[in-house]
Amino acid sequence: MQEFMQLDRNLKLRTLTVFLVVLLGSSVGPNMTIYYVKYFGAVITGILLVIVSISGFFGGLVGGYLADKWGRKPVMYIASGMMILGYLLAAAMNSQWYVNPFITFFGFFLANLGSSFADPAQQAMMIDSSTPQNRTYVYSLIYWILNIGVMIGAAIGGWFFRDYLFELMMGLLLVAIVEFAIVYFGMTETFFPTAESRAKQPSLWGGIKSYRSVLVDHRFVIFMLGSIGMTVIFTQPDFYLAAHLGEAFQTTRQFGIQIYGQRMLSVMTMINTVIIIVMMTMFTRWTGGWSIRRSITIGIFLQAAGFAGAFLTESFWPLVIMSVVLTVGEMINVPASQTLRADMMNPEQLGTYAGAFAATRPVGMIISSLMVSLSHYVGNVGIAALLMVLSLVTIWLILRATKMAATFEPFTN
Repeated sequence: MQEFMQLDRNLKLRTLTVFLVVLLGSSVGPNMTIYYVKYFGAVITGILLVIVSISGFFGGLVGGYLADKWGRKPVMYIASGMMILGYLLAAAMNSQWYVNPFITFFGFFLANLGSSFADPAQQAMMIDSSTPQNRTYVYSLIYWILNIGVMIGAAIGGWFFRDYLFELMMGLLLVAIVEFAIVYFGMTETFFPTAESRAKQPSLWGGIKSYRSVLVDHRFVIFMLGSIGMTVIFTQPDFYLAAHLGEAFQTTRQFGIQIYGQRMLSVMTMINTVIIIVMMTMFTRWTGGWSIRRSITIGIFLQAAGFAGAFLTESFWPLVIMSVVLTVGEMINVPASQTLRADMMNPEQLGTYAGAFAATRPVGMIISSLMVSLSHYVGNVGIAALLMVLSLVTIWLILRATKMAATFEPFTN
């Protein structure tokens, strides 16, 4: 607690906004794949998710450029406005009087674009406000808070999404408004570009081209390629796992409660987050002496194996076991990969580096989206095999990046 109280005010408020956003987002977001499959089918759903991911890719690039040109908070204001409008549309299209899945998709498309647009500014502000000495603690804290929000949100979504979707979407709208208020009234700007530096900034297109300065940092590029693979693995609950459980899970009763596909997704998410909340500190201490290479190799492989195993089963208890396996892998991998990412960023170009890295998430989500469509043709076994091959490629890329990083001095603030 003493270490938390010594953090910059922005970081304290960031933990609150992460909790609120994840709390409601995890109650709705993963279940939207099931929603889309219900109305559009698996193939069309995969295409729609690709569209969302591509927009997020460009949103992150533009947001990173503007975070260095305007400062962090103006970008976050615009993003909040997009999210508020998007969630308002989605809620209005799922009331008891009228349902329109097409406009619902557009609303979430807009909200996702706003989230991607804000991410580089948010990441840059966190690095601005932290120090090399407390950065590992900050990332671990955010990760812990995030998982508490996911645990509660998954429980809410599993039990209320089907019958109270409108109310949950109104909650998302309220959270977006609260987040804007916290950013506007509570957070302080951490980057103040001068008139001279703004004059030197290239045009928007030129700013996007300026990402070439990141692309010549070969170790960071290889790390980003590996991070795309990690994103594909990590986002499976929002994509193929959700579609698989929604279509194939065998409804059962456990402890007197009916568990259908949507609720099984929430059960797996809750198992994941409970283990992380209870055991993360122990795992951090246990693996503290491990090298980054060892942590990433074991962590990524276990996480991918857990998801692949989940794709091959339709029953409750095997899915519970797979949830434990993938969670152990996640706890080993995440702290190591986040610390490596921060050390590789150039502090003089945080917005640009964060914007470039933010693009790895939508690219990974594009691949995850395509896996939903591809599953129609290759089935569960094909998708499971594809994920394991991808995990091996990802491990190789990250290990190569760490080997290159060892020959360079890490960037520090």
